[in-house]
Amino acid sequence: MNRLLYATGEGRLRVHRSLQAVARSGWDVGIADRLISLPAGTTLMHLPGRIPIGRSSAGTTVALDEPGAMAVAAVLPPGYLRTWLPAYEDDGRRAPVLPLYGYAAVASVDGEPQVAAMRTDRWNAWNPQAHDRRQIDAAIRGARRALPGSRLLQQLETCATDYRCLTAQNVFLRRGEGAIPVSPACNAACLGCISEQWGDVDSPQTRLDFAPTAAEIAELAAWHLSAGESNFVSYGQGCEGEPLTRGAVLVEATRRIRAAAPRATIHVNTNGSRPDVLRRLVDAGLNSVRISVFSLDDSRFRAYYRPVGYGLDQVAECAGVVAAGGGQVTINLLTFPGISDSPPELDALVSFIHRHGVHQVQLRSLNVDPHWLLERIPQPTRGIGMRTFVRQLGERCPDLQLGNFTRPWPAIERQPAWASSN
Repeated sequence: MNRLLYATGEGRLRVHRSLQAVARSGWDVGIADRLISLPAGTTLMHLPGRIPIGRSSAGTTVALDEPGAMAVAAVLPPGYLRTWLPAYEDDGRRAPVLPLYGYAAVASVDGEPQVAAMRTDRWNAWNPQAHDRRQIDAAIRGARRALPGSRLLQQLETCATDYRCLTAQNVFLRRGEGAIPVSPACNAACLGCISEQWGDVDSPQTRLDFAPTAAEIAELAAWHLSAGESNFVSYGQGCEGEPLTRGAVLVEATRRIRAAAPRATIHVNTNGSRPDVLRRLVDAGLNSVRISVFSLDDSRFRAYYRPVGYGLDQVAECAGVVAAGGGQVTINLLTFPGISDSPPELDALVSFIHRHGVHQVQLRSLNVDPHWLLERIPQPTRGIGMRTFVRQLGERCPDLQLGNFTRPWPAIERQPAWASSN
């Protein structure tokens, strides 16, 4: 049986002798199913100001009566999806908002810590424990010699080392998807934004503070793409705002990149706010897009993104623009148990996929304090369970690729991640 795993006031892990571990889906409390052993790279975190709760032998949910006890959660490595949220009660002392991580429920099973998660992508190129990622310092020195004075490389150096961004590291390692941040400005104020926050929680990253020129963008792209045919470049990173706000500069940069690399994948991660700009980018040579989606319900969409000058109509149009141009259309689904897996959200997502020719959905655990988010999202929903959600999404969209990482276009792998037993 699962047992409650918690931390003492000194931060030491403890297993409760009698209380069964519970977890949350939205505000609902239940027993997490199909836990897995902690994947390599998982971090266990105690949650200050959060009192652990468990299920007694009588079947009632009770708060742990132990002074200083704290709830515990796990933060997963890339390639895994959280299926349940940690269950706890606030201690009533106005504890600070939790940092921006994707907190997953944990329990002790036969004395072993396990986590509520499932494997969603097996592309080993994104393994943060890979041997070549230990060579990042030497790779940075090589990049400095190759592109002296590059402001973009200086930004990415911070991302690769301080934030351990794998896409930034790829630029220095000269492999796979290479990050090219392009915009210091944004037209949304997302609740979970990692590069700019507004008081409740600190930003874990520092946003790009300059607007790179088309020449700077094209120079870095050409250097990365020249290292291998499987390499590709992507605009729109965690350290920046919205790339589609760069309009003419990004179009010119894309035109230069396409002229130098006729077969390359040129990709943009976007909030889907500017279909007019995206259409010009496609005409210039962009052939892949990933659109961020938290919810396809208008009220929840607006509560999370707090968009300026755009809405779901523009998001849908952006998907259609790239599909019509023969490009790859992916969704970056910011999942949250109890919201993402509600039947109305699943139905809306399936409809969007079929209407707009979506090729891939990337399943991402939204990094945010769970209670803080739930207090700000309207229309409470009830989920069917994240594992059931993923399975039904795959069954209803059999040609859809499910995973975590963008693939080069047009070579998308077609192995459904939902079929995995992990």
